[in-house]
Amino acid sequence: MIARDGFEAAMLISICRAVKMSKSAHVPERAFTRKFPNDGRQVKKALRELIRERYVKQHPTRGEMTYDLTNEGLAFCREMVQKKH
Repeated sequence: MIARDGFEAAMLISICRAVKMSKSAHVPERAFTRKFPNDGRQVKKALRELIRERYVKQHPTRGEMTYDLTNEGLAFCREMVQKKH
């Protein structure tokens, strides 16, 4: 389970926003990493961890790798949205 206040959580929230809370949307890495321009190594590490923990899935495409949310990732996003309100 990812830390609720850690960098991985921030990355997952960024992915949630990039896919607009949709499980069917696939986005390239640049769509959600631009919020962390100075943290390249940390971004890669967090993304690998989110994939390993099954919050995010990778999809190879012709041009580049894309990512989407799993059920667990979407549940985390919904939980975070509910906590804000």
